[in-house]
Amino acid sequence: MRKVTILIIVLVCCLGFCKAQQEQIRFTNVEVDSNGYVNLEWTYNRSFFLYTLNLHSYRSILERKNSATGLYDTIYSSFFFTNPWVFIDSNVNALTDSIKYRLTAICITVNNDRFIRTDSTTTILPTVHNMQNQSQYAYVSWNNQYPQGGIYTIYRKMPNTVWTTVGTTQQTHYQDTINNSICNDTIYYKVHYNANTYIDSSNPDRSLQLLSKSPPKGAWFTDPNPTTPCTLDVVTVDTATQDIVLSWDASPDPDIMGYFICQGSPCMALDTVWGQNNTTYTCTTRSSDSINSFRLYAFDSCFSASALTDPYNNVVLQMQSQHCTREIAFSWNEYINMPGGVGQYTLFLKYDNAPYRAVATEPSSSRSVSYTIPAGVRQVKAYLQTSNIGNTKRALSNIKTFEMMTVDTADFIYTLAVSVSEECDALQLRFLTDTHFAATGYNIYRRAEVGSFQMIRTIPPSANPIVDVVDNDVDLSAHRYTYYISVWDECELIEKSSNRVRQIYATINSNEGTNTISWNPYDGAGNLVNYNLLRKTENEPSWTPVATTQSCSVDDNTTQYGRVWYRVEAEYINPQSGHRCFALSQIVEYHGEPTVWVPNVFTPKRDNNNRFLPKTMFVKTEGYTMRIYNRFGLLVFETNDINQPWDGRYKGEIVPSGSYVYLIRYLGDDNYSNIIKGTITVLK
Repeated sequence: MRKVTILIIVLVCCLGFCKAQQEQIRFTNVEVDSNGYVNLEWTYNRSFFLYTLNLHSYRSILERKNSATGLYDTIYSSFFFTNPWVFIDSNVNALTDSIKYRLTAICITVNNDRFIRTDSTTTILPTVHNMQNQSQYAYVSWNNQYPQGGIYTIYRKMPNTVWTTVGTTQQTHYQDTINNSICNDTIYYKVHYNANTYIDSSNPDRSLQLLSKSPPKGAWFTDPNPTTPCTLDVVTVDTATQDIVLSWDASPDPDIMGYFICQGSPCMALDTVWGQNNTTYTCTTRSSDSINSFRLYAFDSCFSASALTDPYNNVVLQMQSQHCTREIAFSWNEYINMPGGVGQYTLFLKYDNAPYRAVATEPSSSRSVSYTIPAGVRQVKAYLQTSNIGNTKRALSNIKTFEMMTVDTADFIYTLAVSVSEECDALQLRFLTDTHFAATGYNIYRRAEVGSFQMIRTIPPSANPIVDVVDNDVDLSAHRYTYYISVWDECELIEKSSNRVRQIYATINSNEGTNTISWNPYDGAGNLVNYNLLRKTENEPSWTPVATTQSCSVDDNTTQYGRVWYRVEAEYINPQSGHRCFALSQIVEYHGEPTVWVPNVFTPKRDNNNRFLPKTMFVKTEGYTMRIYNRFGLLVFETNDINQPWDGRYKGEIVPSGSYVYLIRYLGDDNYSNIIKGTITVLK
């Protein structure tokens, strides 16, 4: 039953195809493969009406035209069909011949109604010509002329590349422009045809697409054209690295592969720069302090070289100066083949850490200029800028450095210390000089507080490296002073200065028997060891160290009577000899006022507070007396020793509790006697 059903369906389909007057059979794909075989595909429209099952016969026939007889030979025939039909014709070589095919569908009913539908196609066989033997043009043509409305798409494959689309046309030929030189190699082309073909004229929406693909065809190409040279730009120097940098304008040829650089005469190979638009080159193998002549040529993808450019060169700046002068002579070589011609040379100078500035502009014919360097400049850097006419191109020379201190000078010079004299009316200065340098003299500079330095004295050189100088022209009560010493080189061009040193200035602040002495840090040459605080009093007239520290402040507790003097001693190491040296501050003074403080009660029989001893500050020991009386006026205790207390006893026995009168006599600053009296309570 199933086989009968399938047969009925097939017969119905065949009959419907024959009965539909507008139905057509069409080729949909014609492709030549790499073996020259032709892959064919065709189909019919399956949208039709079923009319009758009264079918006598149906047949589809594929034919190929015989080139010898001009007649079609049947190569495939079928009484049944699938949709689409696919057939590979392997008995042809479509790589060399264009093959024509015809497709016929015949339907005959039992009533002898005959319906015939046909379609034909031809394989595309392109040909490629190198037009006029020029590598930039290819002419592609092919045999087929398909119905109008379709598009031919042309594909190209360059050597060592993939297939790419290069154009479309409705003609049977195409001219291709090749932007890359081909150096004795083959370029391949293939052509695809694509169009919609209608199989039902009453219904344009019912359409099929025809695609036909040709085999690839190629032609031999070469590049007969000379390579266009590049155009020179400038030769300059990188200011950061001092490397020579070449630049040029690219060759206009579209297939330039790179540029070859040579140097000297004859021009020896230096390097190769790859890429048409890579038009700069940094030369690290040639010094910018030497004159180098460079030439270039461009080469294309066929490695065909252009003519060499004219030579062009870097500019080398030279500097010279005579002994003990500040005039420097600058000279340079000519810049050859500057684009547009050299317009001028400009000299730029840099003094020490200042920025570069233009100091001289010279015409194109100039090769030297002299310039006087200002006094005090230690180092000069210079470069030359070459500008073309119109100032549109600039090239820099090498940078030259010139040390102005090329003459003999002192290796070192120090200010060691500034000390205040014992009388505090002068400052004692100590300097360390280089005795190996034949100096003509040393200048001493001074300033008060933060004003400007003034030269106060010139002293002759000494065979002793330690130079001591006393400055009496000072007011130590009103000012604090800073000093330094300097020496000129043998040409008196450069003045070498020592470090700056301030006097050590001490201050004193007192609070309830504590004296705080503070001072500024020692800033002389050499490493600080310690600060020593020195003190003397009326009773101890010699200076005595009372504290050693590395800070700049010391507290001193003293209750001695009268005047107390302090000064600070900075102990440091001489940087040349390694010996210990000292710098002294001025003297600061404290005058304590005599004070006696008396307690009002004490307890002789207890462990704490069992003695009666007034506390004294800045009171003289001589002339001191203390007396104690009971309420009846009886003297129970007396002493002339300022440090002796009363233990509350009279004739070996503790006195009764109660109030007792004290009378204390001591000497003041004016040596007049002072008396204080009051009562003290004794508790047992």
